[in-house]
Amino acid sequence: SSPYTLRPFSEPELDKATPLDRKRMRDFNYKLSSVRISVEHAFGQLKGRFPSLRCMGAHEDIHEVYRVIEALLILHNMCLYHNDSPKDILDSLFDDELFRDGEGWDSVVIGDVSAPTNETEARLKEAGYCMRMQILNEVFPVHLYEV
Repeated sequence: SSPYTLRPFSEPELDKATPLDRKRMRDFNYKLSSVRISVEHAFGQLKGRFPSLRCMGAHEDIHEVYRVIEALLILHNMCLYHNDSPKDILDSLFDDELFRDGEGWDSVVIGDVSAPTNETEARLKEAGYCMRMQILNEVFPVHLYEV
């Protein structure tokens, strides 16, 4: 868990919760799972249209990565508007040398990515827990579950 990754409540966390909180947490897990599926499908469509997203590698400036992804999202939406199909791109992609040897994208080396020194595992885990609890309380407020 981190401020960048929202994870569902685990069974031990559910077991420790009060019955009221357990219901809220299960509802949270269900909603999170539904949203994750939609997001994964969207990422799949975007990667299908722009396979270069699979091997962007490490970058000095994370804002540069955001700008590239934002530009690709805009292009993707334009392609959808004009009924362009990612299959057209994939058909031509498999003629590429990278795929002739059977290696595909698995052979691409992404590089070393290191987190800032103040982002320790413990700090990220605590921040992720706080964020998850805040979202739980905002989306599934206790007063809606009280009888």
